[in-house]
Amino acid sequence: MVEAEARYRFAQGLIHQGKYEKAVNAFREFITAHPKDVLTPNARYWLGRTYYVLRKYRTAAEIFLKGFRADPKGNKAPDNLLSLGMLLSQMGKKADACAMFRKLTADFPDVPNFITQRVKGERASANCG
Repeated sequence: MVEAEARYRFAQGLIHQGKYEKAVNAFREFITAHPKDVLTPNARYWLGRTYYVLRKYRTAAEIFLKGFRADPKGNKAPDNLLSLGMLLSQMGKKADACAMFRKLTADFPDVPNFITQRVKGERASANCG
């Protein structure tokens, strides 16, 4: 656990330093080396966010989907669905985005208020109705 946590913190540090390409590599290495670690869902989420910052939207969307599928009830599942929905909306796939927002709302009714508010705003932007 100590090694895994150190590797995870290292990758996070690279994000904070703005070294996004290096962070991508560090998170990928972490996920490969520690596929069952408790930090792996977080690492996968931050890998997706890092690809988003790098404007590699399709890859980011794939990572968020993979993260959700790998841990559909985990603590990062709502974040993965929200991020995936936002990306799909941004990519012009409004119906798919709305489906992600509906799933998030249905499967996770007790998410923190900031996620609920963000979903409302994103649903409005995507014209989900």
